[in-house]
Amino acid sequence: MITSQDFSALALAIILIGSLAPSARSEPAAKADYSAFVYAADQLAPPPGSDAQSGQVTSLTTDATGFEARGVLRAAQTSEIGASMSGKLIKVPYKPGQSFNKGALLAQFDCNRQRAEADAIDHALTALSVKHDNVKELEALGAAGTLEVSMAAADVDRAQADLRVAKAALKYCSVYAPYAGMIKARHVSAYDTPPPGAPLFSIIRTGALEIDLITPSAWMRWMRPGDTFDFEIDETGKTYSAKIIRFGAAVDPVSQTLDVTAKFTSRAPALPGMSGVARFNRQVAKAPQP
Repeated sequence: MITSQDFSALALAIILIGSLAPSARSEPAAKADYSAFVYAADQLAPPPGSDAQSGQVTSLTTDATGFEARGVLRAAQTSEIGASMSGKLIKVPYKPGQSFNKGALLAQFDCNRQRAEADAIDHALTALSVKHDNVKELEALGAAGTLEVSMAAADVDRAQADLRVAKAALKYCSVYAPYAGMIKARHVSAYDTPPPGAPLFSIIRTGALEIDLITPSAWMRWMRPGDTFDFEIDETGKTYSAKIIRFGAAVDPVSQTLDVTAKFTSRAPALPGMSGVARFNRQVAKAPQP
């Protein structure tokens, strides 16, 4: 068995041979010493693929090699809730970080003027309907013509349309949650008067988070939807199992990267915006160390 002491002795012999002065040794003697050194080196050198300490030959093996990629957690859905009308806000009950159920009241506008306008149109419609009925009776008696009846009917139809518009506007007085979620950001407060289209809230849907990964496009050689990996969250230090659910639509030709979307396979207490490292384990051939 070849030991480390054998290599130490060989190194000492090299130093001693090199330290001899040329004049102290004849050229034939130097050649003989060199031949003896080469023979000793051949005898002591470990065979390819062997371990210098144990003398055992190591063949090619497989080893779990980690492939890492950065990722960010995001909610499955994020929405920007805007004002559909202009008016004074009288209720804005939820603050950032608070949860709400589907259908919860997020904001309430002061709509007294809009209700009064709708009532006025409703009363006008009643009057026009009575007038239309009266004209029809006059037509039956020959005291009114077809034109008067048609004009009265058109007035009733126009008033009905105005009333529908007024009632539709009243629906914008209250802003309700489209789904169960949390307030991410609130852009207004009670007694503000935002213009139409102004942002009121940023909300996120509660539920399972998704993981956005950016991976080398070359990983597509082995990476498939359904593959599992471990995701370690930076902020908590916790690691959870996740799996790929879909790939991006295209590869970035400049960076040669691919967007990958994944989800946790079990409940993972985390918040949108947290980041971490995805670690994929693959069995790959590992060459012996020289």
